[in-house]
Amino acid sequence: MTTTQFPTTSFAARVGSMLRLDFYRLTHTPALGIALLIAGIIPAMVLTMTSAEGTAPPLTNTWQVVESEGRSDLAGNPLDMGAYASINMVFIFAGILLAIFVSRDYSSGFAKAIFTAHSKKIDYAISKTTVGLVGGTGMILTYTAGAVLAGLFSGKAFDVNLGGLVMCLVAKTLLMGVFCPLFLCVAVFFKNRFWLTAIFTFLVGMMLYPAASIATLNATPLTVLAALAAGAVGLLVFGAASTRVLNQRDLA
Repeated sequence: MTTTQFPTTSFAARVGSMLRLDFYRLTHTPALGIALLIAGIIPAMVLTMTSAEGTAPPLTNTWQVVESEGRSDLAGNPLDMGAYASINMVFIFAGILLAIFVSRDYSSGFAKAIFTAHSKKIDYAISKTTVGLVGGTGMILTYTAGAVLAGLFSGKAFDVNLGGLVMCLVAKTLLMGVFCPLFLCVAVFFKNRFWLTAIFTFLVGMMLYPAASIATLNATPLTVLAALAAGAVGLLVFGAASTRVLNQRDLA
């Protein structure tokens, strides 16, 4: 196997090489497109199902499929499965996207080739986290677009606190900084065992679902600041954890 050579003269050059490689793969494989499509279809499915006769409670406003207003529904009843049908599902999808990339790296032997020619594990962690952040942000956008289109077709209301909606979406994007490096840590731990990575990604995502729901449709600048702080800490803590796992696990 021909190994990919990376410049080692500087940190920026190494990370830049890894990013170019990963983004080429990201845009030339179907995984991202499928994830974006699913993220766009889900709000349409939720609005359609809750419009059917006999379902309770029906959604009367398009933005209810994105988040709740004021206090999260999960805060009141964490066992209400209907409350999980929101934009927070994209955090789990971002984790699955990372799981696909990492498991493919290990199952194909690509990871061994990378680390043989490019020994800095932190560069790999930074690049893969960035892939997750970009993919997750794209899913937030397509989920929102899907909600708008579904609301138009189903005749749902669009009344909303516009400032709160914008800050809600910004906060969700910033919270990707917590979830993506955390899910990367899970992925590099299980390496090529995609099924185990997917299971643990789903379980961890469901456990952290209420935390993601702090950004509601009535989000404020304080919510955005809190999400920014959480994302920054998450990137540092879980990024370091992913690098440590990579350093301590063999490449097979």
